Amino acid sequence: MIQLPICPVCNEPVADQPATHWTNAYRGGIPWWHLADNSPICAAADGQHSQPALVADPLPVDNQTNTWLDEMNLLFAVDGPYDPARLGSAITAAEHLTRWLHTATGAFSALLTLPAPSDVASLIGHLHRSTRLLARVHAQTGSYLLDQARQARLASLDDSAGRSEAIDDIRAWLQDASDWLAQSAQASGAAWCSARTVAAASHLAASSTADGTDHQEGQQ
Repeated sequence: MIQLPICPVCNEPVADQPATHWTNAYRGGIPWWHLADNSPICAAADGQHSQPALVADPLPVDNQTNTWLDEMNLLFAVDGPYDPARLGSAITAAEHLTRWLHTATGAFSALLTLPAPSDVASLIGHLHRSTRLLARVHAQTGSYLLDQARQARLASLDDSAGRSEAIDDIRAWLQDASDWLAQSAQASGAAWCSARTVAAASHLAASSTADGTDHQEGQQ
């Protein structure tokens, strides 16, 4: 089950990643931020910033995959059989899911994958979270490379200038990529907020229509 951080006051999605200085925002103790306009999470009754409520994503999961999802949840848990150092396992799993989404969003299969506005909203939310994660991975990988380069220069006196320049170039490219991804995540986050509003309105309209039909049938 996917749990989404939602502002408990306005019921809008939030994230612990502002639009600026976002690479240092993770678990930094700063307030959560609305995705729609990058404003801080709403204040609680005591005037302090609220804590987000974790709300389950309404996208249904078919029963045939529940067992598989439970196994994956265990597999990639922090204390699961594969610790976070098993990067190859995570990349392989991500590759499989990427191919799945690639097929599911094809010109014809999308008609089955996205039959309702709520399905579209859930997919946009997934794209936002994935893009935000990729921005973080790019930024942290760049920092990691720089740290490794510094250690290598201290450990080896024959480090060539060409190798150092290559490491610096890689870091710069990754930083550019992370900045672009962060902008993309901000845009998709705003789109997700609007998509949730459209989905909620569509659900309300469908419920009102169904209630009216039931009421009319009961009078006949």
